Amino acid sequence: MKRLVLLALACGAGACSSSSSGTDAGLHWYTTCGAPVCQTAGGDASTGASTDAGVAACTSEKTGDPCASTGATCDPGLGCDVLLICAAKDPKVQPGGCPISRRAAKRDIAYLDEAAKLRLVDEVRRLRLARYRYKDAPLKDRLGFIIDDDPSSSAVDGSRDQIDLYSYLSMAVGALQQEIARADAQEREIAELRRRLDTATKVAASASLHRRGEEVAHDRHGSGIRHARQ
Repeated sequence: MKRLVLLALACGAGACSSSSSGTDAGLHWYTTCGAPVCQTAGGDASTGASTDAGVAACTSEKTGDPCASTGATCDPGLGCDVLLICAAKDPKVQPGGCPISRRAAKRDIAYLDEAAKLRLVDEVRRLRLARYRYKDAPLKDRLGFIIDDDPSSSAVDGSRDQIDLYSYLSMAVGALQQEIARADAQEREIAELRRRLDTATKVAASASLHRRGEEVAHDRHGSGIRHARQ
């Protein structure tokens, strides 16, 4: 599965071609993007391969060296699931390669308004999270969602049958921002209610004190009249 994904990245723009002999001309070793979210590998620390990666460690292969078989991969030990792949072009700089977040690499930038963020909240609510195992890597228990459950999700890369992790994370951030804004609004509302309650309490206390003073004065006045009559 991983090899097929890497091959798709390298050949997504029609960059790879195979000869009938199985040896391709103009091929070189390139590093792949690696994991979108880097985490400590669970396997051999010397190679950086995870226990279910199924990719052998590189021996003499180096970035830029010629190679013979399109889609061949090996683990250079760089960690973060970065591999070497044999391809005609660098998969990192092709359309669909590694995410680039600089403005210079983007066009048609449109920031989300509040309505769009609310739609993201609804979309996140609809996601059905599941635990599962890949058929070709049954030893590792994973957590995520199944494309079939929501194929129209903003986090789905339908052309490659994959989850777009960059969009997935951004979608979650948008929903989180909306929830933070809602919590902030609630805190402001609670603070305003407390202020009003404090003001009302002070006014009530002042009015009660004023009435008590009037009652004391009235009692004193009545007592004085009685003593004068006596």
